[in-house]
Amino acid sequence: MLKAVRFDIYTTDEQGNHYDIEMQVSDPHNIAKRIRYYQTASSMEAYDKGQPYEQADDSYVIFFCNFDSFQLGQQRYVLHKHIDEIPEQIIEDGQTDILFNVPSLRHDVDPKMQAFLDMIAQRKVEATDPLVVKLKERIAVVKRNRKWRSEYMRRSVYEMDQEMREKKIREGERKIRDGKLELLEGKREIKEGQDRLKEKEQLIQEREQKLHENQQTIIKTSIVAMKALNIDETTIRKEIKEKFNLSDKEIKDYFAE
Repeated sequence: MLKAVRFDIYTTDEQGNHYDIEMQVSDPHNIAKRIRYYQTASSMEAYDKGQPYEQADDSYVIFFCNFDSFQLGQQRYVLHKHIDEIPEQIIEDGQTDILFNVPSLRHDVDPKMQAFLDMIAQRKVEATDPLVVKLKERIAVVKRNRKWRSEYMRRSVYEMDQEMREKKIREGERKIRDGKLELLEGKREIKEGQDRLKEKEQLIQEREQKLHENQQTIIKTSIVAMKALNIDETTIRKEIKEKFNLSDKEIKDYFAE
């Protein structure tokens, strides 16, 4: 089933470059796959039907995240494709992914972007900055607009539902993985138990064989000793049979040797 594309902000500039801007409040722990999804959707818009590939517009996916996307301490991450064997060789395919770590205090971006990030993070911002003034004015308008507030709430509920569904899917996948691991562990324990049982059975057989051999030696030694004392064979047979609980055939075999 195809997944619906829902952009927070989608726009183009005068050169035809496409921009998808997303706000990410909570860490979904799948940010790389999420970027790929939005980049794919945005890139499709950059190709006109019948247009040569080299004329395709550039596509930018920009994420403002309320967390460090890759836990590497950077304020901004710019992603491009590169050749694994030559990491410094960037592939110019017109796709660029940019992620901003909103809580970061590094100030590695230009002043206007820093002011915007400070506003998102609700940090103190100079009110004289033209961008800040304009953004504050727009925010005030949005707060007074009932329709926009309703749309914001609707989108928030949708996003929460989406996150909940994704969380349940991840939880289900985790349970499946845990179940498979438990099954493998159970099979391993059964195999080890079978191996131990087999070893014990073999040890018992060896001990029984040893006892049998010892008994044979004792019986043969006893027969030889009794014959040396000139005890008649009938008496020897009777004594050995009763003492060692032997059958007539077993007694016969001993005296046939």
